[in-house]
Amino acid sequence: MKIKVQKKTFFIIMFLCILIGFFAAYKVFNKMSTSQSKPWVVADADDISKKFISKETLIKKIEQKQKLITTEAQISEKVTIDNSWGNLDIFKKLQNISFTGTGTYSIDLSNLKNENISIDNKSRIITLNVSTPQIESINIDDSKTQYQTDNGLFRFGEIKLTTEEHEAIMQNVKKDMSTKMLEDTYYNKALSNSKKSIKNILNSILDNSGVKYYLNIKFKK
Repeated sequence: MKIKVQKKTFFIIMFLCILIGFFAAYKVFNKMSTSQSKPWVVADADDISKKFISKETLIKKIEQKQKLITTEAQISEKVTIDNSWGNLDIFKKLQNISFTGTGTYSIDLSNLKNENISIDNKSRIITLNVSTPQIESINIDDSKTQYQTDNGLFRFGEIKLTTEEHEAIMQNVKKDMSTKMLEDTYYNKALSNSKKSIKNILNSILDNSGVKYYLNIKFKK
């Protein structure tokens, strides 16, 4: 009987030691985390108990850019995710996603040097050889993304994507949007707008000089 009591006492003491150890470790870790950065809770999150630790923000590199944004294009792209079982309609499960994004074109003016500028004072013509417009950025507006689910009779619920699957879809959508921005319908408009933007800037300067020049904008190939 005495041996049983001793064993019971030993296990209770050991259990208390483990609890105290965990509690002490938690206090130390929590104090260290609090001193380094403050936790914040994501707004509108499903589980508000999840905390994210914000770390120190560092600026790694700052570069001077001489780019002129000349054109903005609104682009839409549709993606269909097929999670059907076979070819029967009763087992189909499709999700159609419509993305809306804004693509911008820019011209790099850092290459605009003396050898790319020709001035004919006799004919009053200034010729500029500038780089062709390039796609500067493509931004997806999440607030305009639309989802539509088409389920068969024996399929229920929404199609849930992992983080990796979502990232892969976003990359493909931006790639398709980039391809669309290089089509003639969009790109010719970017060329036209780029010429107008450069002319508007230079004409405002030349008008103040009192001398009238004709601006001829050429794009390098």
